[in-house]
Amino acid sequence: MPSSKYIIITILPQAHLLVTLLNINVASTSNIIKTLPGFRGDFPFKLETGYVGVGGMDDVQLFYYFFESEGSPEYDPLVLWLTGGPGCSAFSAIVYENLGPLSFDYAHSIGNKPKLKLNPYSWTKVANIIFLDAPLHRHEFLRKWLMDHPKFYNNPLYIAGDSYSGITVPMLAQEISDGNQDEHVPPMNLKGYVLGNPGTNGKKKKKLQSVICLPKSTYIR
Repeated sequence: MPSSKYIIITILPQAHLLVTLLNINVASTSNIIKTLPGFRGDFPFKLETGYVGVGGMDDVQLFYYFFESEGSPEYDPLVLWLTGGPGCSAFSAIVYENLGPLSFDYAHSIGNKPKLKLNPYSWTKVANIIFLDAPLHRHEFLRKWLMDHPKFYNNPLYIAGDSYSGITVPMLAQEISDGNQDEHVPPMNLKGYVLGNPGTNGKKKKKLQSVICLPKSTYIR
């Protein structure tokens, strides 16, 4: 069986921390990350990173970060976050947009050695969140990810994003809805989608402040 391992890399001067999983001929692989350079001690939350193979021969590997809810992960919503751009890293949403449990500690960072601190306003206080670097195959990714994480089958599912994701998020939500009607496996407990400052027209670059789309009688916990 091929072996897999992770390497933690600090890229400067942008000071982005990337967790890269090295694997060969593996459809999906994951690791639990307990800390990162610049953070003191172990994380008080669960962080999983990994790749999911998609495409005809699983030859496209999509990288993700998954933060388990710090509240009640077995009941809290599952959110798939797609950062806009197009082409922006999911890592930017984690540390710059108050979505993830980490942020840069600028006051204690020195030179090219950034420090990390806990974000008290993280969405992961009340939700399980997948941050995905995903230009294509998002629906396939989500189906395969859920098959590898069956305990989240019944959690309320929301698709979310910002900026350019104002175009891709509704398309993915429609694809999931159609897949449920066609009895794709596994069925997804889709409850709606959430957009922040979304781009809704690729040519004119028109944006709305925020959009929340939910079926009737549905609410966000």
